[in-house]
Amino acid sequence: MNTRQYHLAAIEYERILNISSADEETGTNLLKAYRFDNNCTQSFQNLRAFEIENFLKTNTLAKEFLNLSLACNCIGPAGEFEQALLPLDANNRAFYRLGYHFFRHENDSLFIFKNSHRDLLAHSYPSLLYSVEKLENFRRLSPGLAAGMSAILPGSGKAYSGFWGDALMSLAFVSTNAWLSYRGFDKKGVQSASGWIFGGISLGFYLGNIWGSGHAARTRNELQYEKLYDEAKNNFHNHF
Repeated sequence: MNTRQYHLAAIEYERILNISSADEETGTNLLKAYRFDNNCTQSFQNLRAFEIENFLKTNTLAKEFLNLSLACNCIGPAGEFEQALLPLDANNRAFYRLGYHFFRHENDSLFIFKNSHRDLLAHSYPSLLYSVEKLENFRRLSPGLAAGMSAILPGSGKAYSGFWGDALMSLAFVSTNAWLSYRGFDKKGVQSASGWIFGGISLGFYLGNIWGSGHAARTRNELQYEKLYDEAKNNFHNHF
């Protein structure tokens, strides 16, 4: 295990289990090797071949099985997860149930569970509670508002989304081409080729700036939420 060759370590522990009865140390090390090797589908298939109930009997084994389940985004059957919770105390059960909803992206269930077990989580897992509450309190920017702002003042919707460089470029492109179009029409009237050309370019930039502002808000939402999610995910992993 110290060589970080987790796949080879898992094969060796599987060999031991094939020739002798399961014991807690071998089972625990096998589960850890599976988790560090990050080969989720094959890991659960192998566990079922060894009769998965053998890995749920003790507190230590059950916790390692649940760690593997969370690391694999809870791809296994819910019944196995629930069975693994039975040997654990209330604090550990709360941690793994919270993790189950988190890694399955069941946000409604995650926040309901968090609120109903807030005192326990605040006492035993304060940093984890803080991470989940940051997700719950995350406020998304409005793509519609961003687009509407840029329809009034080009680039302002991108500034609202935090993309100040893009905002200044949008304002500069739209306003510069609009001014060149105006100057062309002012000199030669509707017969001005440059007026029509720069007017068309300005219109294209203007419409693109509206669409781009809505897209910028959606992008900002995704980046910010992903950052908060990764922070919470790392927090869960630190408790394994």
